[in-house]
Amino acid sequence: MYDVAKIQNYRHAVNKIDVPTDWMVQLSNVLESRQNDDHTIQKLLKLMVSMTTIDNISIAIPDASNRFQAKHCSRQVENGIYSFAVQHSLCRVFESGSVLVIREGSERPEAFNRDALSPMDFSHRDHCLLVPLRLRQTTLAVLVLDLRNVIAGGLPLQELWFVCAQLAHTMATQVVPNFQTLYSRPYQRVNENELGEIQKTVEKCGGNKTMAAKILGLTPRQLRYRLSKLS
Repeated sequence: MYDVAKIQNYRHAVNKIDVPTDWMVQLSNVLESRQNDDHTIQKLLKLMVSMTTIDNISIAIPDASNRFQAKHCSRQVENGIYSFAVQHSLCRVFESGSVLVIREGSERPEAFNRDALSPMDFSHRDHCLLVPLRLRQTTLAVLVLDLRNVIAGGLPLQELWFVCAQLAHTMATQVVPNFQTLYSRPYQRVNENELGEIQKTVEKCGGNKTMAAKILGLTPRQLRYRLSKLS
């Protein structure tokens, strides 16, 4: 992932990506045999590579304020570092929850309508696609797809979104080990046992309390109130 933003202007001249006919069976097998989350995520990335023909796919997770790390990568790169342009775009994805495309000659990433029914044709100007992995309106991580070698004719978007949803569910326990709070709890009295959970969540989110509040099923105001009471 060290070279995800470098420019190489070429595309293979083929008309269509042939998605494996048994991709749903493969996906079911991965989920049914799930034991270790890290291994499951790697298997899902491998499946995504076969579906999209993109061999450089990674998952960006915040490890510090406004900084992201490629914790999982289809190329087996551990803790890869993204370029400045990608780092900046990842911040925007986390803030907006939108799918973004990084293009040559553009100062800012451009939004992509993920509800589009037809596949998107990529040109040599498109460097990478950033897809938020969301659960319960909360962005947990971002899928980064290197578009430099993608074939013309577009990606199988509907299948891509479906696998992304499975990745989000698997990523839940990666972001916050005790993730039951994401499935939303009503407002409760402050419990002194919450402090450790809140602090770990804020740390996992790189100090971003707004993101931590979403993951904990709280509003930012409720999170601040709890921290003040518990501290």
